[in-house]
This record gives sequence, structure tokens and C-alpha cells, in this order.
Amino acid sequence: MKNIILITIASILISGCATTPPAKPITSIKITLPNTSEWTQITNQSDGNKYLREWVPMGSTGFNAQWLIVEQKLNIKSGVSAEEYIKGIFSLARKACTDILYNGPFELNTDGHETSIGRFMCAQQKGKKYGTFTDQRIITQGTSAYVITSELRLPSTIKAGVLSFKKDQLHEMQSFMKNQIASTKFVRNAVNICSSGMPSC
Repeated sequence: MKNIILITIASILISGCATTPPAKPITSIKITLPNTSEWTQITNQSDGNKYLREWVPMGSTGFNAQWLIVEQKLNIKSGVSAEEYIKGIFSLARKACTDILYNGPFELNTDGHETSIGRFMCAQQKGKKYGTFTDQRIITQGTSAYVITSELRLPSTIKAGVLSFKKDQLHEMQSFMKNQIASTKFVRNAVNICSSGMPSC
């Protein structure tokens, strides 16, 4: 999808120190979509070692969805850490938002694999009528990066991180708050890193 702040920074020019490779190389990742909704996959594209997959709640499209989940595998410069990569995304997001607020990034070590988690809150995406709360999980190994994005869309505001639902939108606000909690749990707890010989993958 071209209408969201993403992530396609495979050619991002950032340098970093080499990291110690995990004991078991990553073969793939497996995500478990939140059980707050039924999901429809709207994109499933692959190109060699790269891929892009997108899901929205059933009945939505990529243009009107209030929640979008994206899984990507991208090629990166060797030695770029997960933290450096997510900071690069944060930098690009700043240019695409009228106002922005960050949480993180935070390191999350998973079975020796380097991962980074963060959130950016966009008051309004430039050229769009909505703002976003975007949770991300980055996993890097060698020249590959796995990027998991959970983007919630909400009415635009002047300041990032502020809700602007109208008085008659109580249900929408409650739904957003519920989804916000689920989004955070999703990127933290529902992303499995697969290695050879793992029966769950």
C-alpha cells in the first residue's frame, strides 16, 4: 500500500557496528494476528528474498481500514542493527507527519535474536485526513530485516498522541483504546522468530 507510512527503506544509508549473530539463524518469522477481529489479507507479494504482506479487519480495504497490519522482509546493509533500522523509520516518519511523538525504541532480546520495538504517533499524515498510532517490531540478521507494523488510524489532531473523537463517537473512541492495547501486545508477544528444527514454525 502506498497510502501509509512504511518502511520501504531497504536502501537507507545508515551505518552501524556489526552485531554478534544469533546461535540459530532465522529461517522465517510467524505472526499471530490479534483476536479482536476477523482479518482479510489484502496484499501478498514477493520478490526474491523480499516480501510484503498486509491485513485489515474483515469488511475493510486498505483505504478505509481503521487498523492495518503489515509484515515485510527487506534487504539491508550488513551490520545494521534493529535499533538503527527503527530509528531510520522514525526519521522518515517525522518528515511525513505534521507533528510526531515517539515511544522507544526498546530492545527486546528473543532467544538471542536482536529485535527492537517502538511506537510513533502521527498527528496527521501529510496529504491524508487521519493521524496514526503505529507500533513496530524490527528483527535484523545479516543483510535481512523483518519489519512488523501495526497501524491504527484515528481522527487527525494538532498535537501527536492526542485523541480528538467527537462527543457522539464514544463507541469509536472505546474501540480505538481497546485496539491500542491489542496492538502493543501484538508486536511484543505475537511475533515468533523461527529457526531450523522449530516445530512451531
